[in-house]
Amino acid sequence: MLRAWLGLGRCWECGTMLLANEVAGTCPGCRLAWPVLPPGAGSQALGQMRAGALPWALGFRLCAERGTSQVLHRMKYGGLIDPAQRLGRWMSAAWPSPPPDTVLVPVPSHWRRRLRRGFNPSESLACGLACNWGLAVEPSLLVRAAHRRSLTGSSRVERMRVLEACYVGMPTPNARRVVVVDDVLTTGATYRTCAQALEAEGHTCIGGVWLAMA
Repeated sequence: MLRAWLGLGRCWECGTMLLANEVAGTCPGCRLAWPVLPPGAGSQALGQMRAGALPWALGFRLCAERGTSQVLHRMKYGGLIDPAQRLGRWMSAAWPSPPPDTVLVPVPSHWRRRLRRGFNPSESLACGLACNWGLAVEPSLLVRAAHRRSLTGSSRVERMRVLEACYVGMPTPNARRVVVVDDVLTTGATYRTCAQALEAEGHTCIGGVWLAMA
């Protein structure tokens, strides 16, 4: 009963009993297998190549054989906010913080998807990042104006065409310097459209954070 109340259990991958504050229900041994993207020039170059933007944090490559595809799926569809927040804290412990006047803007979910899941994984990830970095999370700066079909397998051009109508930046009395937070970096189209929407309202996007790179 005490373990259930504390939210503890077994590693979903190997079954090892977990201690408090483990990352996304995964034990340290299984996390060693993750293809982590550490801070440094190599990871920054990957982010620049995909999104044309500076990555302020990257988590890992998506890989079913090494467990990270399952981690992402559980974070997005498991119905629990805590794994996303812990993954955010895990990333922000390794990567240096953006400038102190920066705000974190999560990529918004459409209200139907948020209602079905119970939360927005990108917003929960941003809250975890904010805990260690000491930054504000400002989800109201970017809204989802339209639902869209799945973009899995789409080219960058196709993604941009569909996404351009999805996101709208919100004006504020004072323009903000922002870092966009998303769960997956695929072609970079989502980041580009979000950055365009924010910059159309006078905000300045200085890069992004992504938990996983496809």
